[in-house]
Amino acid sequence: MRRYRMATMIEKWKCLWGYKSNKPIFIIGTGRSGTNWLGKTLSIHPEISATIERQPIFGLSTRIAMNPQFESHLYKRLVWMYRLMLLRAAPHHYLDKSHPNIWIAERLHATFPRAQFIGIERNPYATVASMMNHKAVSMRHERWRQFPVPNRFLGITEQNAKIYQRMPMAAKCALRWLAHHQRMDALRHKLGEALTVIPFENFVYDTQNVIENLGRFLDLKNPIAAPAVDYATLNKWEAQLADNEIKQIHDIVGISPEHYASEKYGLVKENPALLQ
Repeated sequence: MRRYRMATMIEKWKCLWGYKSNKPIFIIGTGRSGTNWLGKTLSIHPEISATIERQPIFGLSTRIAMNPQFESHLYKRLVWMYRLMLLRAAPHHYLDKSHPNIWIAERLHATFPRAQFIGIERNPYATVASMMNHKAVSMRHERWRQFPVPNRFLGITEQNAKIYQRMPMAAKCALRWLAHHQRMDALRHKLGEALTVIPFENFVYDTQNVIENLGRFLDLKNPIAAPAVDYATLNKWEAQLADNEIKQIHDIVGISPEHYASEKYGLVKENPALLQ
């Protein structure tokens, strides 16, 4: 036991001083898009040590995303926490599922050049329905005046802020989905090969292929175990959203539900670039 502890400590110091490098892996996206499922799937891999919405890391990430004015003093604290977790995880890779990091991903990449990012995107109608059914998620839309405007996290601009208070909850959640979707598109260019984006629908219907691609992306020696799949998550929104709510979402995102009607690869059929 003592010899094992000594060997583990040596590996940690090798990582700390650069003789051997583990890497941080960040899962990003919007809430209710499958980030938690993805994080749990990867957290049990033998080469990965993971934190999923662990405090204070998740709180720091969320506060920075909601209010960029906090970034100047909170980012250093967040980086300190990540460096500590990297050291603790060594020789394993360290994965964190704090999805609001989507808003500081390029800065994290500059701080941790070996970092890799996994994004996940989901049908906006399913995402909005899930947001509306989780009070902790939708509550931020009700408290929007407590945060600066524009608000990148909620998708509030100087223009739509004038009508935001009167907007129905489905439209507010759709704005949030759209803001994150546009942000993910921007990160494809900024992060390049350091980012891969998974359509949630593919993760459900083509699970084995998705996890094999993830294993290659992360350069893992051992295969990723296939997670349990709940196919009902794809179409549950149809019973949860009223017709007027579906219209409100469509008016914001500009994509009709018919693009997601297929049982397979709905998001990819609309935007093949998501596979890249």
